This record gives sequence, C-alpha cells and structure tokens, in this order.
Amino acid sequence: MSTFLVTIKDVILSRREEVYKEVMKLLNEFENASLPMVSLDRVKLDFGEVRYDQRVTLPITITNTGQVVAQFRLVPKLDENTLCKQWMTVTPTYGMLIPGEQTEIEFTIGIDNLTSNALNTNKEVLEDVLILRLENGRDYYISVSGSYARSCFGMSVEELVLYSDPIRNVPLDPILRAEKYDFNAKAAMCVPKELWRIVDAIYERGLDERDLFSTPGSPDEVYQIRECLDTGASFENFSVHSMTEVLISFLSNLSTPIVSASLFPTLDIDAQNIQAFARKFLEDMPPIQYNVFIYIVSFFREVLLHRQRNKLSPAKIARICCSCLVSSSQGSPDESKGNMQQLMLHFLETNSI
Repeated sequence: MSTFLVTIKDVILSRREEVYKEVMKLLNEFENASLPMVSLDRVKLDFGEVRYDQRVTLPITITNTGQVVAQFRLVPKLDENTLCKQWMTVTPTYGMLIPGEQTEIEFTIGIDNLTSNALNTNKEVLEDVLILRLENGRDYYISVSGSYARSCFGMSVEELVLYSDPIRNVPLDPILRAEKYDFNAKAAMCVPKELWRIVDAIYERGLDERDLFSTPGSPDEVYQIRECLDTGASFENFSVHSMTEVLISFLSNLSTPIVSASLFPTLDIDAQNIQAFARKFLEDMPPIQYNVFIYIVSFFREVLLHRQRNKLSPAKIARICCSCLVSSSQGSPDESKGNMQQLMLHFLETNSI
C-alpha cells in the first residue's frame, strides 16, 4: 500500500474575474495617461455683426490637461484643401503644449470686396466648422458664425441705384428684397444715393481746402462716414479730407469698376484721334456706368475751378480718376493706362461731355 501527496491547482472563477478587471484597469489607466488630452474653453464662436473692411478676432484657450506632450493642428475638412473659408484667418494653425501649459488660438473674420460681393449675392454665409486635431488623440470641432452688416462698399452701382432705402435696411434674402422693392428700371436712380451724399458733403465742406485728395482723413471719421452711408444717418462735422478719402474708397472698392478693361484704348492716343476715342469711349459705356462717370468728371471739373486754393492740377485729378474708376487689378499694360490718363485729362479740360 502506497500513499501519494498530490497538489492540485484549483481556479476560483470569481477571484480570477476580479484580478482580470484590476489588471485591465491598470492597463487602461496607463494607456490613458500616455494619450494627449487637452481642454478648450469654448468650441462655438459667435462674431455677431461684422462690418465691411473690419477685422474681428475671438480667441480660444487650449490647455494641456494630460500627462504627456500634446501636439495640435488645424486640418481641412474631408474633400477640402483649405483649413477654413477665405474670410477667416487662424493663428497659430499648429503648436505643441507640455503638461499644464496653455495657449490661445485667434480666429479672425475680415470682410473684403470679394467676400462682400459673395455675401450680397447669397453665394456665401458667415458660417464654418473648423477641425482641431490632436496627434494620437481626438478631433475637436469648432463652429464659427456671424452676421454681415450690409454695406454699400463692395457692391455694384447697378444694384445700388435700385434702392432708395439705406443699404443696411435692404434684406440679404432675395425673396424678401423682391417683396419689398420694385426693380423696374424706371424706378432706379441715375447714380447711387451714397455717391451723391458724399459728393454733396464735399461741396458743402469746401473745395478750397489745400491738398484735397492728398491729405489722409481720420480713420475714426472714415469709419463713421461709412456707417452714415450704410444706415442713412446724417453726417456730423467731419473733415473734408475724411470725406474725400471715403469717396475714393467707395469708387475704388465697387465690385465691378466703372471703366472696364474693354473700354481701354487699343491704340496710342494723340491730338488727332483723341476726340474720336473719347466719343467711342462714352458710347460704349453701359448706362449706369455712364451716368456715374459723367457725374464724377463733372464734380472734378468743379474741383479744378478752385485749383488756385486747393493746389490740384488736371494731371493729378486724371491720375486720381484712373486709380478709383479703373480697377488696378485688371493687369492692363502701362501703355494702356497711360492712354487712359490722357483720355481722363481730355474729359477734364474740354467740353466733350
């Protein structure tokens, strides 16, 4: 008879489950501790009312709340090549934070001519979603919104002559506009009311001011004058130099120039053919542009009557006309632009219109 001592391992299922859970918990904690983690103080940016040629900036604070270095960057949305829409800029677009460190990302909206025209024609809205991505981490979605305070700057003269109300009161929605306004050509004004208001104000404030159209205006007054034009408010006692700066800005920033590239003289202008060129130039202009051109040239002729005091010359006024009535982005040769200046000088010095 023999006796054996045998040791047998017995698995206690309940205890095994407890150990398994403890190990998995430790692994999860280790894995989570090794992942980057950040917090954003907000993910929605409401810029409110944004005005033409105004830059509005809102920041988002990003804080590294994890235990490892966090690298972040803004990435384009699916099937897109840009981080955001053209009216927005972001600084910085990428960065790195050590644990506990924080930084600000600045989101800026700016309305230029291109954006203003897109907003006025309902091809664009001030809404976007940006993606902030953590390397080896999650994505954060930042929503951006704002409303456009409509402005006469960046619009076309063809549309401006249709409205007797201040442009700020004209709805952006085309259906609401059609219900409110009669777009019959007979109801249209000859020139935009905004242009008439600026020119009239310059008349009142004096054409004898020295260095007219050369001395810059006050930036604060320029902003207030634009607001008066957009809202219909009365002008305050603004400087005539601020008024002239707004006039040049208004004409230079129309969505389409008064003088298109097709009207540029194709041949050299001389004393023998300038009269024929001038006649053809006026005949080829569309009606609204023709009215505005005649109105502006007549105004500058009046300005030149005071040249002894304001020290302006016809050549200088001709250069001003070319800079604000002819788009500088049209890429025309210098020779054509020189011909245009001769043509403008001819209109200013003769009674050919």
